[in-house]
Amino acid sequence: MIKKLFVLFVLAFISQSFASKHGIYLLTVSNIKGDIQKVGEEVKSKLESAGFNVQYFDDLSTPDVVRKDKKEQCGLKAKLIVATNNLYSKMVTSYGNKYLVAAFLRIGIYETQDGIQVQIADPETINRIIFNDLYEEGKEKEYFQVVNRTKEFKGQLIKVIHSISGGSKVEIPMPPIRSDEDLQESSRDMFMMVGKMTFFNDEDQFPQIYSRKNAEGKTGIEKLLSEINNNLKNFKPTKDDVDYRWTSSPEILKWKIISKEYSPDSSAVVLGITRTRTEGLSFHIAGSSRENSANKCPGIDHAAAYPIEVLVMQKGNQLVVHTAREMFRMDMYFWDAGMAAFMNHMSMPGILDESIRKAILGNSYELD
Repeated sequence: MIKKLFVLFVLAFISQSFASKHGIYLLTVSNIKGDIQKVGEEVKSKLESAGFNVQYFDDLSTPDVVRKDKKEQCGLKAKLIVATNNLYSKMVTSYGNKYLVAAFLRIGIYETQDGIQVQIADPETINRIIFNDLYEEGKEKEYFQVVNRTKEFKGQLIKVIHSISGGSKVEIPMPPIRSDEDLQESSRDMFMMVGKMTFFNDEDQFPQIYSRKNAEGKTGIEKLLSEINNNLKNFKPTKDDVDYRWTSSPEILKWKIISKEYSPDSSAVVLGITRTRTEGLSFHIAGSSRENSANKCPGIDHAAAYPIEVLVMQKGNQLVVHTAREMFRMDMYFWDAGMAAFMNHMSMPGILDESIRKAILGNSYELD
């Protein structure tokens, strides 16, 4: 009897220890045999039938776009789905419109030598980061309320994805993996290089990059969005941006908006932006230490890292624009690439910060 109780205690301890670990990504279906386009279409269809709003479904760039030598290319494909849910957006913004930055639900679909994999950017893990200012400000009850409510939506999302045909239905946390204590206390991954793992308790991590007076409400927001669209069309990358990595065409350096979600009161909107080379290069860096002859593009298992969030929000009589500092965002989604990868690409986050701000703000951009 004592032996049985000991075994049960050990199993409970192991289970509890595992449950306290949270991956930025969660593998939901593994090793599907078939065509990646058809898999993506089925996921999209199931999501729409379940009441999710699919805003984007298209190819993701792979490391092949930054590899001039065709012998180094892998030929694997990846796709991205960005979805929203009205009830989910209402839930996250019930704590404040700044939390609209959590609204995008992202599904990455990618090929490996074993088949097609389907993952999500784990909304529970992400919200444990986005909302951790509540925890650190003594609002622990609200923090854990958000976490528990997010778990409900996460369960619904997983259930929908598990309803697709083929493959093994799983729930496997994928790196970067952090403990719940580290997430709620915004513990640092890299003491000197990045800073606290928080959006709102360190103003350097999700900085305000632009502001102006706005007395027109949503009309003023729409004017700014129109300006942002024009700025993106007219964007020309800097020499540093162009020269950073081999580029097959200037077009792959253009930023584009692929998703957009308004707060229920229409006084905030989050945009999702991305571009071809940044996707491909980040996946190249993320997988470089894991590459082998059988899999030359392992980094596409970070497919759900995109898009990059840009928050436009009314704050008092001001219209403000925020976006994450790219060193922080890379730490959040690509920390498992390793310290050497971060050290070897130290200039990349700063170049991206400048590129993103220049693309969004156009002539209103001011160099820090």
